[in-house]
Amino acid sequence: MNRSAKIGLWVILGVVIVVAFVVTGGRRLRRETVESIDQIQQRLGVPVDFVTAQIVPVEDWREFTGVAQGTGQVDLISDVRTRVTRVHAEVGDEVRRGALIVSLDTFDPVRFATNYQTLQASYETARRDSLRIEELYATGAVSVQDLDRVRTATGAARSAYVMSGKAVHLDTPIGGVVTATYVSPGDYADAGQIVATVASFDRIRVSLDVSGTERALIEVGQPVRIRTRSAAPGGRSGAPGSMAADTAPTPASGNEVTLTGEVTKATLSADSNSRLFSIEIVVVNEGRLLKPGMLVSPEILVGSSSTLPVVPPVALFQRNGDQLVYVVTASGDSMTAGLRTVIPDITNGRLSAIARGIAPGDRIVVTGQNKLEDGARVVIHKDLTAEYFAPVATRG
Repeated sequence: MNRSAKIGLWVILGVVIVVAFVVTGGRRLRRETVESIDQIQQRLGVPVDFVTAQIVPVEDWREFTGVAQGTGQVDLISDVRTRVTRVHAEVGDEVRRGALIVSLDTFDPVRFATNYQTLQASYETARRDSLRIEELYATGAVSVQDLDRVRTATGAARSAYVMSGKAVHLDTPIGGVVTATYVSPGDYADAGQIVATVASFDRIRVSLDVSGTERALIEVGQPVRIRTRSAAPGGRSGAPGSMAADTAPTPASGNEVTLTGEVTKATLSADSNSRLFSIEIVVVNEGRLLKPGMLVSPEILVGSSSTLPVVPPVALFQRNGDQLVYVVTASGDSMTAGLRTVIPDITNGRLSAIARGIAPGDRIVVTGQNKLEDGARVVIHKDLTAEYFAPVATRG
């Protein structure tokens, strides 16, 4: 056999060996089929995270937005057009009931609504006439009817004079703090113009407009809280004399303070235009941290529970109108997840109290439910009980 024939024989032999290897290897690969993830989970169990149902307090606080007002607040209004002669109090001053706040010019010829000087002169004349008649009556020179007429005329003149004085001497009918002045000495105040505002805000009133769904949750007497911040050391505070437009606490201010109060009014019918219900709350304004006119976010406690088992809302899912959870139980050497119908009670977005369907100590699936069916085998990936329940004491 020549050399070329030998080379050809070796080439043919090599091809046969390669073909045989490929054929037998392919048959082996076809015999060794790789399992899918679903098949592995069906055989070994679906990995899930769970929490252990606990009995802990759950509170459902609903937040609203409104404008703070003093529980007593009055606007001092000029009844006449005249010049302002003096402003007796500054913004932030604490004043007693009856304190003079603004004086108007009694000699100003521009005034037209009342004539203070004329009424003052009329009263002085009537008072002198009354004294003279009293002396004459004592000597028997005039009758008792004449004396009564003079006394009545003097009383009427005095009333007119006092009322006219109220038009030019504007005092406050309540005790509180001057929250705003709108005029300065020398300004002209128009008839009907507000010249100052006095408010009592040891307690703060907030009016809220709520939907019908929210109104169904709210009743008079329910607890209310407003979270704010105290003034930073050396900064502004709520004490008298410190009122200013920039007194709203900021996140960079002092410590967080929670002011408490309650719902005081709740209408039974909605506004015909807005279809909203009116709610009024009152909170104790400790340290006068809140000022009239400030935008605030009161929270109303609409429900609470302290005796029911609690789980995170992520554990619940809905099917055919029912609320369901998966409960992990031991089954021999393995664990299974059983479907359980539950009835939630109170929820606050972080935790849900369950009125019926589970018991304290039940292990409730919180992740992996989408891979489960009733009675499915499971393996525990992680216990998240501490993660969901440990922060409860510090959360609001």
